Amino acid sequence: MRRAAAGWLLWLAVAFGLFGLGLSRERYRPVESRLDAGEWPGFIDAVRAYVTNDGDVRRYFAYAAASRGRPYPSYYVRNADAWRKSFTAAEPYRPDAWPTLHPKQPLVPYRDYLVEYPPGFFLVALPPAWIASDADSYVKWFAAWMALLLTLALYLMTKAVGRLEGRQISLASTLAWAALSVLLLGVVATHRYDASVALALAVCLAALVVRKPILIGVGLGIAIALKATPVLLAPVVAMHALRERRYRDLALVILATAVSLVVVCLPAFFTAGSHVLDVFHYHADRPVQIESTWGATLGILHAVWPGLALAEKTYGSTNVVGPLAGIAAGVADLATLLGLLAVYLVTWRRLVAPTAAGRARAAFAAAAAVFAVFVACGKVSSPQYLVWILPLGLAMSLTDGRRLCLILFLAFLGLAQIVYPIFYEGLEALRPGPCVLVLGRNLVLFAWAVVLLRPRS
Repeated sequence: MRRAAAGWLLWLAVAFGLFGLGLSRERYRPVESRLDAGEWPGFIDAVRAYVTNDGDVRRYFAYAAASRGRPYPSYYVRNADAWRKSFTAAEPYRPDAWPTLHPKQPLVPYRDYLVEYPPGFFLVALPPAWIASDADSYVKWFAAWMALLLTLALYLMTKAVGRLEGRQISLASTLAWAALSVLLLGVVATHRYDASVALALAVCLAALVVRKPILIGVGLGIAIALKATPVLLAPVVAMHALRERRYRDLALVILATAVSLVVVCLPAFFTAGSHVLDVFHYHADRPVQIESTWGATLGILHAVWPGLALAEKTYGSTNVVGPLAGIAAGVADLATLLGLLAVYLVTWRRLVAPTAAGRARAAFAAAAAVFAVFVACGKVSSPQYLVWILPLGLAMSLTDGRRLCLILFLAFLGLAQIVYPIFYEGLEALRPGPCVLVLGRNLVLFAWAVVLLRPRS
């Protein structure tokens, strides 16, 4: 009983307590100035400044406020053409220098302003906006909202993996390990909307274990509507159903996925038309991100041959441009494709397991590996993407039986925070040390996926 209480208290203290202690923007500025000047603002203010990390959440607030006709920070709310001009002019990242605008009526997302995310984003961005009175309070409510969704995802994955193992797994124990995991990963666990993706994926995979095809499709469809990338999980779900010869269930999964996507996305298409597709053009045009394997490789080459790479802040991230950037983007696409094909091939072979639990576990391992390959091999790579696999990866690593699996899992989470935000300034300067750390993080992530895909003895 005491252990259960300790696990819950530890999780609540980290996810709902520590990660909610960020400073208001007004209070953060003087603390940041003191830190930049080499002055120590005191332990409490230093910790609170470290966990503030509210840039993306303020973007969410701006999108949500503009769609409700409320005052919004104008830096984030622009159409696609305005953003392209901004990137071409190398406009500095200074959101606070832009005024807060008071619209006469609600703006239409995608039509009146570009939204970086698919329409499902508003499912999670709007609820805190109905409670919060301003951007600072929105950050608090949003972080708590994401912590709640992450808790639900951990619960579902603990129960689902326990069913695969044929035993009950202590949720409190999982939450204690989860507290350590998010401490290692950092505040991005609750200050990005990726926890909602983790929950949708958890619904999909938990339903796969109990053979609820409609729920599988609903979880997968919502995950795709939230972030698009979870479409990579669709082949795994299909292969699992095919290996079990459940063709009717596969048809229901496809139907439920399609219906879920239509229900979530149709309002955006109805109000904004083809402008909704601008979000896909936006991401297709993104250069190689600095935290990708290929961006870090260009950074290391830059240390040897200066001029080969240049870091610039565009598309909401720090990216690498230069004479080899186009080649790096092509290599990233090819490596991602080959990596995904390898995962699918290995999974198809593993799905011949003689038991339903064995086949489901193979599908779970494939789900984790698919996203690991995307992060390690793709041209865009951010630490918040690791939140997608945190509940699943933790539950799988804790029950894998190989200590190496858990060690690698915790290692790549810790390396992710060392890269961002600890050494991110050096990474943006293309210093070789931080670039090596990025390569190390992605290599450990890839190794973890390989271990997870290998059958246990």
